[in-house]
Amino acid sequence: MTANARLAVVAALAMSFVALGKPKPSADLPQLGTLIAPLPESPAKDVADRACLSCHSGDVLRQQRLTEKQWTANVTKMIGWGAEVPEGRREELVRYLAKNFGPGNVGFRPVAVRPIRVNR
Repeated sequence: MTANARLAVVAALAMSFVALGKPKPSADLPQLGTLIAPLPESPAKDVADRACLSCHSGDVLRQQRLTEKQWTANVTKMIGWGAEVPEGRREELVRYLAKNFGPGNVGFRPVAVRPIRVNR
């Protein structure tokens, strides 16, 4: 398929989506900026706040349900990607995550929000 043919297909698809109209979000969904519940209190909460919440919402942690071994691997991976975890508090963070967001964490309820409306 030539570049012009691909462009024509993309344009046709885009126009068909516009013609269909945008679905309306449910009115009972919270607005953008809705605050999600803070992480559970603990001496390690400050490390989790700084290391995890700089990129993720608390819901990302809450839905994981990882074992301590899995949290160890995940924390190691995230440190490799730039998460700031003081070396002396790494194990404390892993224990905190495993205790609060381990396999027994069955109370997770995701917060769904409305899509952002962009004015053009």
